[in-house]
Amino acid sequence: MSTKVLIIDDEEKLRTLLARIISIEGFEVLQAPNAKAGLKKLETEGIDIVISDVKLPDANGVELVQIIMEKYKTVEVILLTAYGNIPDGVQAIKNGAFDYITKGDDNNKILPMLSRAAEKVALTKRVLQLEKQLEKNILLILFTVNPNQYWQRWMRPGK
Repeated sequence: MSTKVLIIDDEEKLRTLLARIISIEGFEVLQAPNAKAGLKKLETEGIDIVISDVKLPDANGVELVQIIMEKYKTVEVILLTAYGNIPDGVQAIKNGAFDYITKGDDNNKILPMLSRAAEKVALTKRVLQLEKQLEKNILLILFTVNPNQYWQRWMRPGK
C-alpha cells in the first residue's frame, strides 16, 4: 500500500511539478488548489501526508496545520513557504507540523523529509492498531475472569 500525499498550493505549475517528482518516488499524489479543496480530500481520500503552502488564497497554512492535526491524528503536515520567517516556522511546529521549509532553497530536502514523514505515519498507525488490540484483549480477560461484573459495569443498557 503506497503512502498518499496531498499537495495544497495555489501555484498550479509548482504543484504539478512537485506532484510529478513525488509520484516518481512511488508515492500516490493528490492535489488541491486551496485549503477548502484540500480539507475535502482529507475527508474522503485517506491522506497520510499533506504538503501545503503557507500562503493560500483561503487560509493560512500555519493555522491549517492545527485544523488538520485536531481532526486527523495520523496525518503529517509539511509546510512550504516562499516567505519563510522564524515566528511562522515556530508556530507551525507548535501547531504540529512535521516540518517548515522554504520553497526553492530546500528542494533536495523534500524527498528525504517525505520518507521520514511516511515512516512516522506508519509507526503511528501501528501504535494505534496495537493499542486497540490491547484494549480488546484486556476486555476479553476481564470478561473471562468475571463475566457478571463485566456485564453489569460495561454492557448494561444506558451506560
